[in-house]
Amino acid sequence: MTHPFTPGPIDEDLWALTQYLLKCGDLLDDLQRKPGEAPERLPAAVRTGSALYRTSLHTSKLLAQAALSDAVTTVDGQEAIAVLRRLTEATANAAARASDAVSALAHGDTDSADQLLERSRAHLNRTPMAVQDVSAALLRHDGYLYAQERATRENLTTNSSAVKISEAQRKGLASLARGDAVVRESVGGTREVATPLAAHMRTTTIDALVDKKLINLAPLAQQPDRYGVRLTAAGVQALISARPERHRGPVLTTPVPARAKGAALPARTRR
Repeated sequence: MTHPFTPGPIDEDLWALTQYLLKCGDLLDDLQRKPGEAPERLPAAVRTGSALYRTSLHTSKLLAQAALSDAVTTVDGQEAIAVLRRLTEATANAAARASDAVSALAHGDTDSADQLLERSRAHLNRTPMAVQDVSAALLRHDGYLYAQERATRENLTTNSSAVKISEAQRKGLASLARGDAVVRESVGGTREVATPLAAHMRTTTIDALVDKKLINLAPLAQQPDRYGVRLTAAGVQALISARPERHRGPVLTTPVPARAKGAALPARTRR
């Protein structure tokens, strides 16, 4: 099938980003676990800072790719861009603090270096998980565009009579809309998505889509208990007719500071 859309980040790029983030986290952890004199720690700190800088550049490139792609045209694509923006900020801040730590070590200030390395590590908290969120959002974005193309080809219009679906079911349909998904069935009869890996959904969601006749499961030859997935015409119409929930607020990649006991909650921002 010809893909008529401007491509954004691909799975290989996102997988590489995950590996970079995990490696940088390990390097920072090693630095924090091995105290010593400044001259002894300086070479490792330089290597860590360089790795963080390269990771920041890679993240920035992925953000630019996503922002210049058709991701801006869908809610799921916009979510992917928002998460990538937060990841870019997190990796840039982590690299900056690591650079400051190198400077502190070069001047023999190990105490300041330790504090800076701790702050650098904090910026990377949750970032590998956030990359998975990007993959899932881009998969849904891609699926929605495929569904739109199929709707045009098969003259399936948006209408009020389309099957009503929940947000979880909308995301499920979008994740499966490309037509390359495989569902497996366990011994206990539980269904789960085998591929694509970014299609995270509950068994109850898959069952609901089957019950509503929004997807078909076709047994795969020579692959016991595995089924190919394809959206039905009703599934395509339900997806393109759905009103997706727009993401609200920033996507967190670092922990929220703990609120002191008895402290007042912050006032809600008026929208």
